[in-house]
Amino acid sequence: MVGAHVARLRLALPAVAMVVALAGCDAAQQARDAGRGVDKARQCGALVADLANLNLDLSPGSVARTAGQANDAARKLDERAREIDQTDVRNAAETLANRLQRFADTASRSTPAQREQAVRGVTQAATQLARACNVPLDQLIDTG
Repeated sequence: MVGAHVARLRLALPAVAMVVALAGCDAAQQARDAGRGVDKARQCGALVADLANLNLDLSPGSVARTAGQANDAARKLDERAREIDQTDVRNAAETLANRLQRFADTASRSTPAQREQAVRGVTQAATQLARACNVPLDQLIDTG
């Protein structure tokens, strides 16, 4: 009788050990996920702060004076993007930097229709970054 209990215990112990190990793996994964979330929030916060300090106003009457600011923003975003390890945020920041640079390069020597197209490109890229960072678009740019 004791032998039967010992045999059952021998079978049950590995199963219990496996359950405990899986619970530990799940907790470790949750901790890694939480860490990634904190990193993403920190990185997004830095991007939002960079853009907020520049007060990018892309409303139609402000395009010419905003070109210099867009150039500065593009440079800062490009530099900041190199420090970001979250792929979606890094890609969105790089895209916005490229669109801002394109806008800055063409603002003074383009037609109103071309400027409007450049503004749409910046707005679309900023929307992508806002989604990646889970922040409202108006925290990144002002489209008037």
